[in-house]
Amino acid sequence: MVELLAYWYCNQEASIIWINSRSGTFYIANGTRQGGVLSPDLFTRYIRPVLLTVSNSRVGCTVADTVINILAYADDIVLLALSWRALQHLISVLEACCTQLDLTCNTKKTVFMVFAPCNKSRIVSDIFPNFVLCGQPLQFVSEFRYLGHIISNQHKDDTDIAREIRCMYTRVNMLIRKFHKCSTEVKIRLFRAYCVCTVPHYGRILLLKA
Repeated sequence: MVELLAYWYCNQEASIIWINSRSGTFYIANGTRQGGVLSPDLFTRYIRPVLLTVSNSRVGCTVADTVINILAYADDIVLLALSWRALQHLISVLEACCTQLDLTCNTKKTVFMVFAPCNKSRIVSDIFPNFVLCGQPLQFVSEFRYLGHIISNQHKDDTDIAREIRCMYTRVNMLIRKFHKCSTEVKIRLFRAYCVCTVPHYGRILLLKA
């Protein structure tokens, strides 16, 4: 089965259909097909050992006697820890597991954020050394967009709320421009469908404050 899959993915060809024309075939050199039935299962074979290895390290944040140190949505992974040393340990565990599975961590898209305690008397330090992943120092940020939401280290949702308001204005203006001749009932239905965001795009995100 492994040899069959290896041959299959090493000899993939594709072509593009545009109206009634088809392009010549070309080879797909790497990766699984996005949207393919087999792709999620093959991806799970790789990502599950990574998640289990980090989770079983028992280093991270504790919520109701449960250690939570990694959150994942497909290949978008978040590591959680209470100290610099603990987080660097999780990074090392993640890197070692990825190396064993022949996976590569994208250091250019990896950033880190420090959430200061709400009680300022518990702040130990405001300056931390850079984390290192695959021999590369990683960038600290004060806010980051994850799964469509802007997460800030100030424990506030102001930036994300402002972004959502701008998006709503854009959608409303689009409806006004394209459907101004429709009835009020139709406009209300369109507004509820496209402008009122009752559920976040990618589901709910749990923010753990360290």
